[in-house]
Amino acid sequence: MTVNERWDYQQSVFLDESGWVAYMNPDHPNYIKARSFIMDMEDLDRPFVSTSHIIFELHEWLRDHYGYSHAEYFLDTIDRATEVGKLLLIPGNAQIEKEAKNFLMQCPELRYSLREATTAVVLLTYRIRRIFTFNRSFLKLPTLNQDIRVIPTFY
Repeated sequence: MTVNERWDYQQSVFLDESGWVAYMNPDHPNYIKARSFIMDMEDLDRPFVSTSHIIFELHEWLRDHYGYSHAEYFLDTIDRATEVGKLLLIPGNAQIEKEAKNFLMQCPELRYSLREATTAVVLLTYRIRRIFTFNRSFLKLPTLNQDIRVIPTFY
């Protein structure tokens, strides 16, 4: 599924790379928390959103750490989730990249990486209110928009 005008972004949960990694790595210290959260959200029929860039990076990470077949299984799972409407992938584009670079210049105090700035721009542009992440940098997101909720709130 690609960007969709009918998608309810405000009810969606953005899955950041750190949340995905914790969810897929049984040795990760936040594995149980990540699995529990994602399963709970699925039970509530809460849709998920991520970016194609994050999926690309995760595919490479899985290949390098768990092997090619594990990485391919991940892509198949992503494809199935998008086909049934549980996951929407927002593709990267020149406009988002430009806005992310501008974001870095406008908010140097946040000290975000370009990837983090891209995530912030996606959340703000699509008015996504929830982000599941273990990246502490995103704890600053509610200062940009008080409606954004960082999950988990502490870790």
